[in-house]
Amino acid sequence: MQRTQNRLRKVNVFAPCASPSGYVGRKIVPEPVGFVYAEVFYGKSVLKDERDGKRTEDGATLILRREAGVKCGDYMGIYSDAPDSRVTETSIYPGHLTVRTVRI
Repeated sequence: MQRTQNRLRKVNVFAPCASPSGYVGRKIVPEPVGFVYAEVFYGKSVLKDERDGKRTEDGATLILRREAGVKCGDYMGIYSDAPDSRVTETSIYPGHLTVRTVRI
């Protein structure tokens, strides 16, 4: 699927890397991998009831080239240059890749 150039947006991609924490175990630290150009569709904020109270959940859907190499668990900088969203779902189609994210 050919993406229109004027609607593409630069999105930074970060891979989760485990680094030793100061205490016990390891903590996940996002490491920059590069960037991709994607068409971004922002989602609505949804108020969800959870065990510890109400929480808002929002995210975005990105459409990018199939060869982008983005996978579930990666972090993305959609709203800023820092990692602010996590990839929760990827769908591969013949001409493009669709990625769903949740804001962290």
